[in-house]
Order: sequence, then structure tokens, then C-alpha cells
Amino acid sequence: MTQTLVSQWLNKLPEAEKDLPLLLVSGNAYTPRMAYNEVMRGTSLGNQLQALIERGSFGTAYSDEQTIARLRLEQRLKSQPERPLFATLSGKVFTPSQLLAEIQEGTSIGVQWLNNEVSHMKALMQVR
Repeated sequence: MTQTLVSQWLNKLPEAEKDLPLLLVSGNAYTPRMAYNEVMRGTSLGNQLQALIERGSFGTAYSDEQTIARLRLEQRLKSQPERPLFATLSGKVFTPSQLLAEIQEGTSIGVQWLNNEVSHMKALMQVR
């Protein structure tokens, strides 16, 4: 993948996604915009990030998917107003902080949110 293709990938992503963590290198999370800047500067980190983008990978391990999904959800949910955001068919209603607690505790609702976020992230990595 050339720098041009990385640029095209970034430009096709929704604006709201460009500043959410999506890639993990050496334990550090990078947004698509940060990755683009590193790739354009030609740094060794940029080369590593470009390789991840080429492979459609978030990092080097399955746990990286979960780590980034947690970071993304945390960032997104913490920016939401503390009012009902999600309801189940059984009538239980969750605020953003309650959803974060579900995710952190690994409840079935939390795991479902993580899995949905990973699926969404995979779709973002396939944008071309």
C-alpha cells in the first residue's frame, strides 16, 4: 500500500471515526489520523501502522481487538450526556456510565457491545 492509498483510506472514513483509536503498536493506541500523519512523515512507526492498515489488522494479537474496542467505547461513552442511551427488550435502561460498567465487568451486555464494536472496527479497516 502506498502513502496515496493510506490517504484514500483515511479520506473514506467517516469524520467521527478519524479521531477514535483503531490501531495498536507496542501497547500504544493510534487513531486513523495519527496513523496517516506518521505514514506521511515516513517514520518507522508510520511503516508499522501502514503494515497494519495493509493487513486490515488492529494490532498483532486478538486481545488487541478487545483493547482497542474498550478504548473506543470508553472514549465515545464518556462524551455522551448521562441520560438513558440503551434499552433492552426486558425493559432495562442503561446510561453511558452504566454501559461502561457493563463492559468493564464483562457482563453479557458488555460483551455484546464489545463484539459489536470489533465488528464495526473490522468494517472500518476494510474501507478502500
